[in-house]
Amino acid sequence: MSYLAFVTHATPFQAGYPSVLSEEARAVFGTGTIGNVLFYLVQIASAAILYTGANTSFNGFPFLASFVAEDRLLPRQLTKRGHRLVFSNGIIVLTVVSVLLLVVTGGSVNALVPFYAIGVFTGFVMAGYGMTKHHLGAREPGWQWPLAINLGAGILATIVVGIFAVAKFTEGAWLVVVAFPVLVYILMRLNCEYRAEASVLEKLRHSAPLESQYAHRKVFLMVGSIDLAVLEALRYARGLRASELTAVHFMIDDVYAQRLRQRWEHFGIKAKLEIIDCPDRRITHAAQRLVVQALEEENTGVTVLLPRRSYAPFLGRLLHDRTADRIARVVSRIPHAVATIVPFDVQAQIRQTFPELPEERITRKVERLRERMAGEEDRVENGQESHERAPAAIPIEALIPGQRATVEGRVLSMETTGSSPRTRYRATITTKAANLSSSFTDRWHSR
Repeated sequence: MSYLAFVTHATPFQAGYPSVLSEEARAVFGTGTIGNVLFYLVQIASAAILYTGANTSFNGFPFLASFVAEDRLLPRQLTKRGHRLVFSNGIIVLTVVSVLLLVVTGGSVNALVPFYAIGVFTGFVMAGYGMTKHHLGAREPGWQWPLAINLGAGILATIVVGIFAVAKFTEGAWLVVVAFPVLVYILMRLNCEYRAEASVLEKLRHSAPLESQYAHRKVFLMVGSIDLAVLEALRYARGLRASELTAVHFMIDDVYAQRLRQRWEHFGIKAKLEIIDCPDRRITHAAQRLVVQALEEENTGVTVLLPRRSYAPFLGRLLHDRTADRIARVVSRIPHAVATIVPFDVQAQIRQTFPELPEERITRKVERLRERMAGEEDRVENGQESHERAPAAIPIEALIPGQRATVEGRVLSMETTGSSPRTRYRATITTKAANLSSSFTDRWHSR
């Protein structure tokens, strides 16, 4: 193709179509019937090759991203598999980036080529230098020749990247040149964060366990208004059997605070309501001061309950702010204090009272679609579980106490207690008809 383009002096159109490949195919095959058939076969084959190349990225990138995430150089969310056992988050990230590139460049091949070339040859650079370092460290028999090949490939790829970066700098290559170092720095910082977390966890493993027995347990229920979530959180707070339960409202508007107290009395809530003035409107600092003052009493633990309202997925996030998250973040940094967010499904209550709201009708349709999808997955799982039972296997419901038997089923849960060499396990094996619990040691002696 390159030779034909050189001989015929093919020049690409500014609009990008027809392509050079199309021009060359038309020039070679002509305009007859057979020529048209061959021409379209070339176009179809080219499209199939491009499709396969694009699909390769969606197959390979999620796996590569998961490996890098396991090494703590990418977010851990990229290691999670979806319902179909693929790395869904990696596919979503690649899709979003691809769509953004298409939208920004208008789908222009000339604008996308610099991104592709620099990305590909940057991978060649890293692979070449990486293998060079490997050979220098391993020094296996005959390592000099592979070292020369990989080092030469790395140098040549570096030259190509430099040429593209200079020649196509104003055509979009500048974005890669600028974004690549910034992205590397961000990933290195992410790696440091994960390593620091692992180091703290390792120190806690060797330290003595913290005692959580307090003489006094104070529970503060944060109240912004009286609603269903607050009432549910109050019911949960009473179940904690704290030595002191106090509902707290940080007053920003005195008129609203007075109305809140009146509604508190109107609903006949027995818990004590404390209204704290917050003139600077910094609610998180006020919550921090409240917890610190409560902890001044010796041998006291504090639990802060933060009601959270969960609504329908379409408008729920617009109805309330994230003050609870900010308070929980501040309180969790204080020793002997715990912040607990208590969610409440407001949508279920609204659905019972107003089932014909447009929002609720849409939500019911979405949930029915999810149920159908879940039903298909259950049928697939049941089909996998309905394989032929081993000849010696006995159904769990037919077991006779005191007799040896071989059973077959799926391990539903596994509990571990103690430490090696006296680790004990308790497994629950399930089938469609019954469940079986089995206890054994690390030597797998079942009893």
